Amino acid sequence: MTVNDIITEFGAYYLRSGQNANRIKQLLLQPSVTPSYMTPIKTDDTIFQMAKSSISSVVQGFQKAWTPKGETKFTPNKIESFHLKVDVEEYPDDLEATWLGFLASNSVNRKEWPFVKWLIEVHIIPKIKEDMELYEYGLGVHEEPTAGTPNAVGKNLNGLKKLIQVGVDNTQNPMNHVSDIGALDADTIFDQVEAFVDKISDVYQTKKMNVFVPYKFMRAYLRDKRSQGFYNLTGDKQIDNSIDFTPQQVVGLPSLNGETFMFATPKENMFHITKKSANMTNFKIEESKRQVFIMSDWWEGIGFGINDAVWTTLPKTT
Repeated sequence: MTVNDIITEFGAYYLRSGQNANRIKQLLLQPSVTPSYMTPIKTDDTIFQMAKSSISSVVQGFQKAWTPKGETKFTPNKIESFHLKVDVEEYPDDLEATWLGFLASNSVNRKEWPFVKWLIEVHIIPKIKEDMELYEYGLGVHEEPTAGTPNAVGKNLNGLKKLIQVGVDNTQNPMNHVSDIGALDADTIFDQVEAFVDKISDVYQTKKMNVFVPYKFMRAYLRDKRSQGFYNLTGDKQIDNSIDFTPQQVVGLPSLNGETFMFATPKENMFHITKKSANMTNFKIEESKRQVFIMSDWWEGIGFGINDAVWTTLPKTT
C-alpha cells in the first residue's frame, strides 16, 4: 500500500482525534451490469456443453403409401469458462503510525485488524465487479498467463465482442451479420436501430429481445427518438428505450463502451456460466510474519446457445 502522502500531510504518528472510515472517500466504481441480461447457469462443469436440435419439413400431401419425411439434426455447442482469481497482499503495520491508525488493532493477528475487513468490503469486491464489467464481459480476450506474472485486466476470459467476432466469421455455423447499417452514429442511431431490427428474421420479429449497444448510444438513442417529433411529450421521462412497433428494446452495456456495433439475441440464448461464484465475495485470509494475504478463485464464462439466433452489425474480419 502507499501511504506516503498521508504521512507527509498528517505526520508519521497516530492521534486519536475522531477520524474513522467515513472520512475515507472513494470514487464511484462501475457495478456489474452485463450478466443481468443473461441466463445464469451455475455448474460444476468448466466447459458447458449444449446442442442445437432442428428438423426439416414434415408436412406433405396425403397418400395411402408410407412416405417418411423429416430429418432431425443435432449440432454441438459449448461455452468455455475460465479460472479467475484474486491475490492481494498487504502489510497492515504500514497504517499503524499514521492518521489511518484507526484501521489497525491491538491484536497480534494482523488478519483480524479492521483494515482487512474494510479493504475487502470497500475495495476488493467492488473492484472485481468493475474489472469484470469494463474489461472482461464485453471486450475480454483470453490469454494464458505467463508463469509467475499476473495477467493484465481484459485478458482473462473471452467477452462478447470476441465471441460475436468468431460467430460472424464462422463459415459453417455463422451468426447473422447485418452488413448495411454501418458503425453506430449518435446522430442517426434511431434510424440505425429501426433498420437493424427490420433485418431480424420474421419469426424472431415478434420475440421480445434486447438490442444491445454501448452505453453512450443508449442515451443517444433516446435523444434521437425525442428529436423525431413524433410524440406529444411533456418531459424526457416519457421517452423510453422501446423500439416502436416491436417487442424489442434498446439496452446500453457499459461493457461495450468504446465500440460502435450492436447485437440482439433473446435472453434465453445468452448464458452466464459460473462455478464457485460465491467466491467472488468470499475470501480466504492468511497471515505470515505480519503480512496478510487475501485470496479467492472461481470460474466464469459467457456465450451463446445458438448462433442463428444472434444478429449483429459487427463487421466480419477482413
